[in-house]
Amino acid sequence: MQDFFTIAKTDFLDTFQGAWIFPLLLIVLVFIFWKEKDDMRRLLLGVLPLLFLFIYWCPLTGMLFMKLLGENVYWRILWLILIAVLIPYGCCLLIGHLKGWLRQGAFLIGMAVIVLCGTPLFQSEEFQASTNDYKIPQNVVAVCDLLPGNVHALVSNRLMPYIRLYDPSITLEFGRNALAYNGIENPTGNQILYAEAQKEEIDVPALAPLAKEEGCTFLVFSNSRTYSDDWEAYGYKEYGHTDEFTIFVDTDYEEGQNTKKWEE
Repeated sequence: MQDFFTIAKTDFLDTFQGAWIFPLLLIVLVFIFWKEKDDMRRLLLGVLPLLFLFIYWCPLTGMLFMKLLGENVYWRILWLILIAVLIPYGCCLLIGHLKGWLRQGAFLIGMAVIVLCGTPLFQSEEFQASTNDYKIPQNVVAVCDLLPGNVHALVSNRLMPYIRLYDPSITLEFGRNALAYNGIENPTGNQILYAEAQKEEIDVPALAPLAKEEGCTFLVFSNSRTYSDDWEAYGYKEYGHTDEFTIFVDTDYEEGQNTKKWEE
């Protein structure tokens, strides 16, 4: 249970820390309970958000959803609290009870409060100026320009969300949902392959046969990784590299060969 509260607290602070949006949300919920006369709106805009907060913090429901959804995405329950709807609605409810210059003043003050209670979105480190038409990290473009089309690949976690945005003809052994495999004590099936691929020093004799068995023609790892053995002794060789990644290819691969694991 202690682990649950640690994860819930960390995710909650990551979502709301550095802004006053959550206190503003609580004030708005109280105001909706106080002033909203329509029972259905009070239920949808007042009761449901509090219910979702209860579900998020309650250990029984929390641990259940962590098991169903995965610890890495549990925080998305907070997305069910429609802050972008609730706060403007609360402001409109307040403005609707005022007249004349008070209404105009409340509108301006409400807009100012919303701005000041938030955080500068585009100053966040998660946002960067795009350097290509695809609006994806440039290191992904560099890797995709080296990879041929119509192949199956195992790639670094940093590349997973973007590869198929640039070239959908490439199929991937793992997508973002594979992050749920992290922390599994007794991996099975291709979870073992994923676990091997996360090691700082890649155990080549262990990973290479698993990758071949799953039909991974190309392997893409960060340049920071080290390797326990020579890849060519286990059926792979270096294909190319970028500033951040090294690409290996199955020695049985022939240029132009279609090794996709599935068809679109």
